[in-house]
Amino acid sequence: MYARRVLVALILTAIAGTHMAVQAQEVLTGMFHLTHTTTEVVGPQMAEAFSEIIPIDEELQWQVYVPQTYRPDRPPGVFVFIDPKGWGGIPDKWRPVFDRHNLIWIGWKMNERNPPQLKRVLTTRLSKDALEADYAVDLNRLYVGSAGGSALTAVNVLISANEFVGAVYMSGSLYWGDTKPPQLDLLRRKYHVFITGSNDEAKQTVRRDYESYKKDGIENAKLIFETGRLRDMPEPEHIDEAIRYLDSRLTR
Repeated sequence: MYARRVLVALILTAIAGTHMAVQAQEVLTGMFHLTHTTTEVVGPQMAEAFSEIIPIDEELQWQVYVPQTYRPDRPPGVFVFIDPKGWGGIPDKWRPVFDRHNLIWIGWKMNERNPPQLKRVLTTRLSKDALEADYAVDLNRLYVGSAGGSALTAVNVLISANEFVGAVYMSGSLYWGDTKPPQLDLLRRKYHVFITGSNDEAKQTVRRDYESYKKDGIENAKLIFETGRLRDMPEPEHIDEAIRYLDSRLTR
């Protein structure tokens, strides 16, 4: 397992230095699907390097929401969502929040049940590159989030990479325990938001993990607790609070 994670880390590092000039499509706003193969996104050589995880001819589909006010001269940030249910779309009531914060939503739409964790990691990491073919984006506002435990390992890997500057953990969290990750110094420079609620079965774990982050010197962490019923996805005011916290790093 460790060797596989090292492999993914190497691939993610290599992808960071790769950007293909994907054939531009019409610039759309609102909600739509974006479809690319890995070859189209990172080129044939890099796609071949991880073809055992994602076949080079497989068409990957993402659900994307771009604010109607999109302007290339005022590039939006990007929020990459890992959906444990595989749908990948933004909740309707969150759209005004993303409009207000000038933030693009993108989530991989799974075409299979229970895909391997490494595939979740790679498709999430490729989201930014697929977007950049058609949109100017602010890489200082590249965030990743998940809801529920099944996607959290992928977030844990991705937030350890250089590109993502913040993460939102909804109704679940991960902590490394006594074995400190080698990327701990890097994680201390990121911003982390934990969202839980009174009816969340994982609320005690989430609070404990948040406090453990603080004890490990990760000062840029915030806990948001919904006193009402926490559904599959937080209420708009709580995701708004999370985004405002992630963006606060830009003014410090």
